[in-house]
Amino acid sequence: METITVTGEYGTAAGDVVRQLAETMEYEHIGDELQREIAAQLHLSESEVEVFRKASQSRLIRLMDRYTCSLVQKVVDREHGCLDDRDFHDTATALVEKLHAAGNVVIHDWGAQCILKDRPNTTHVFLQLDRNAKIEAAMQQLHVDFQAARAAVDEQERNAEQYIRQFFNADWKDPQLYDLVIDRGRSSVEKTVQEIAGHLRGRTPAS
Repeated sequence: METITVTGEYGTAAGDVVRQLAETMEYEHIGDELQREIAAQLHLSESEVEVFRKASQSRLIRLMDRYTCSLVQKVVDREHGCLDDRDFHDTATALVEKLHAAGNVVIHDWGAQCILKDRPNTTHVFLQLDRNAKIEAAMQQLHVDFQAARAAVDEQERNAEQYIRQFFNADWKDPQLYDLVIDRGRSSVEKTVQEIAGHLRGRTPAS
């Protein structure tokens, strides 16, 4: 029963890596998209109910109580989605612990690399990218000029840095937090997934 945490800098397509990795390993995953699906429970519009209905069979949903959902909604509704609320942090920590106990899951962000630091049966992955490549990615994704893209990259990464610093007194880019550090500028999503899966299979005893 393995838990994989994935943390990525801006432009690393960490969400794509997480989804493909979960599919490859036949694990479940939790990240930004699932947060929004969970949050839909609180709105109950027809489209949101449909999204939640499709996700409701996942055991990840069953691990969350309504209090967790309400706190996720607070973050989703914020302009930048920065996880800076103590109540949310405490609840997110409990959620990550539950997911780890259930096993066979890929967790995208949530500070999971710190919450589950030094735990058995965990693999922590950090995806990095050259600064210029991050800015180029932001320019393409946001359709903005160089300066606006640079500001967007800096803001997102500053939020991530502040959250980890505030609640874990750690540097989110510290390689000692991770088992694997992968340069996404040199590796496609597919190759990144293969590298993570190969690392995991290489250290997992055959059953």
